Amino acid sequence: MECSGTVTKKRVAVDSKSDREAVVLQTATQELILRIRGGNPFVDERLDALVGKKIRVQGELTNKTFLMDEWSEE
Repeated sequence: MECSGTVTKKRVAVDSKSDREAVVLQTATQELILRIRGGNPFVDERLDALVGKKIRVQGELTNKTFLMDEWSEE
């Protein structure tokens, strides 16, 4: 799957054990939590470096999490 949007940081899973600041991709129609396949699901410096940028990603969508295999800045 491929999609594009702007990367931001947002609090997700409020009031649960998974409550945290996450890197998310805001597309035209939805908001997806980003994770690099095989990477740490809670802290990843590679994702933090994308915050504020517009990117195109390729990977797999599972629920509200997008597992990124490849990405590029637009």
